[in-house]
Amino acid sequence: MYDHLVGEVVERHPSRAVLRCGGVGYECRVSLTTASQLQVGSSCQLFTILHVVDGTPSLLGFATRAERDLARRLLGVTNVGPSIALALLSVHSPADLASAIGEGDAEALKRVKGVGQKTAERLCLELRDAVHKLDLGTGDPAGRPLPSQSADDAVAALITLGYSEKDAREKVDKARRSATTPHADTEALVKAVLQM
Repeated sequence: MYDHLVGEVVERHPSRAVLRCGGVGYECRVSLTTASQLQVGSSCQLFTILHVVDGTPSLLGFATRAERDLARRLLGVTNVGPSIALALLSVHSPADLASAIGEGDAEALKRVKGVGQKTAERLCLELRDAVHKLDLGTGDPAGRPLPSQSADDAVAALITLGYSEKDAREKVDKARRSATTPHADTEALVKAVLQM
C-alpha cells in the first residue's frame, strides 16, 4: 500500500521514528541500523512495509530498499514477525544477515534475542536460495570485503558530513581494501576517508 515516505524526522528512538509528510506524522517501527541513519529535523526517505496482524496495522520503515527487501523475505518465514525481523536487522547489516543465512550460520542468527535454534534453522533452510537473488551487495567478483557494522556506521557518519550515500560507500570500501584498514573500526574508517 505504501512504498515509501519522504518527510521530516520529528522523532527518533532506537526502535521507532516519526516522519512528518504533508502535515501528517507517520510512526514507523525501525531497526537500529535505520534509526542510526536518521536525524531529527532533517528530511529523509523511508521505504515501508504495512504489516497487519489481527486487524492491527503497523508501519515498518527501512533506510534502504535492500533492507526492506530482506525484511519482506524474513516476514514470509513461519513464526517470524516484525519484532524478530527488526531485531535481526538491528544486530546484522542486511549484507551480513544475508551472508549468514546463505551460509547456514544458525549460530550467528541465534545471537539475536527471540531467535531460537528452530527459527534460526528455518530461516537458513527457507531463505538460503532467496537471499542470493537479492541485491544486497553480498557478492562481488572484485573481492570487495562484505560490509560490516563499522562500515555501515562509517557510511552513515560520512553522509552526515555531506557525502552522498554512493560516494560514502565507495570511499569506505576503498578504505577497507587498503592494507592498513581492512578490519578498522568506524572512527578509523571515517578518518581514512577524510584523509583521501
